[in-house]
Amino acid sequence: MVPGASGLGKMADLSEAELRGIIQLFSEFKEPLDYLIVDVAAGISPTVLSFLKACHQTLVVVRDEPSSIADAYGIIKVLVNEQKYTNIGLIPNGVPDQRSGQLLHHRLNAVCVKFLNLHTEYLYSIQSDDLILEASKKYLPVVEHAPGSIASQNFMRLAKEIKSLDMDTKNGGLQFFVERLVTAEAAV
Repeated sequence: MVPGASGLGKMADLSEAELRGIIQLFSEFKEPLDYLIVDVAAGISPTVLSFLKACHQTLVVVRDEPSSIADAYGIIKVLVNEQKYTNIGLIPNGVPDQRSGQLLHHRLNAVCVKFLNLHTEYLYSIQSDDLILEASKKYLPVVEHAPGSIASQNFMRLAKEIKSLDMDTKNGGLQFFVERLVTAEAAV
């Protein structure tokens, strides 16, 4: 898991040298990985776009708040119009229940279909759960802190949904990610 730029605005706007340093760190992984999850900041900075272009699958996390919906649509629009993406998944986060998450996906997907001619894939929703914050304060994943919680159940189901996605990973796992990141960085 490569965490996003939470609380570090600088992470969303890395210089070429800083981005190359991160690429170098990725190159030093020795053990094979099943998945590499890259959490990027909201927005469409060149660094965010470089990381997204390097990933096998793009999943957009969205909350039912105007700024989050606007950010989600903005990144989807850039990926579709400038990068020709055709496969983007949506993960509603912090919703009261699964039905609310499905409705949020439906609303955002309708806009994407109408204006971008893109159908986004609904994966699963993460429901609002106070145990997420409690786990975060203890620097623990919620599935470890409170394995029986609704959020833990949601994350486990989401993991199964992601695992079932048909991702083109035959082109080389982490090495392929690093190569794509270098190529994306060179294009910026």
